[in-house]
Amino acid sequence: MLGIMHTKFWNVLGFLQKMAMVISSLAILFLVLFQVFLRYVLVKPIMGVEEIATMTGFWLYFMGASWGTAERTHIKADVMSAIVKDPKKLIWVKVFTAFLSVVLALMMTFWGWEYVVWGYTKKQLSHTLMIPMIYSQVSVFLGAVLMVFYFCVELVDYFLQAIGKKPL
Repeated sequence: MLGIMHTKFWNVLGFLQKMAMVISSLAILFLVLFQVFLRYVLVKPIMGVEEIATMTGFWLYFMGASWGTAERTHIKADVMSAIVKDPKKLIWVKVFTAFLSVVLALMMTFWGWEYVVWGYTKKQLSHTLMIPMIYSQVSVFLGAVLMVFYFCVELVDYFLQAIGKKPL
């Protein structure tokens, strides 16, 4: 069993991700309800509420994606378990797919960083409220960094299983 999964760092990281998801979910909920109330009850909608909800949604989506990676509940097409019946071969297939996941997450991290740098240099602002877009762009990069970390943990776990250790 990997020791990192029983550390304070792991628990704090998970707590922070869950709090980001809860806060962003509640913020989006209240923003949408507020806008619906203003638009259909008071007939006085406010411009920009959708912008804030969208920017908050970025944080919800990428923290959720990284947490799904941590919990190993991320979307995966696992048809190999139907094809490969030998458990020893199947675990090596999982090692390979975990390795590919790390590589793809690293590519996403690189692109996320490039996106943040581009947003910073262009000083891109939202259309209505003129909020710097960097606030939502950072979530792409941070989510990708977290996914790389969790995919690496998954890769190590599968590799240790492949060489005969107990699974996490």
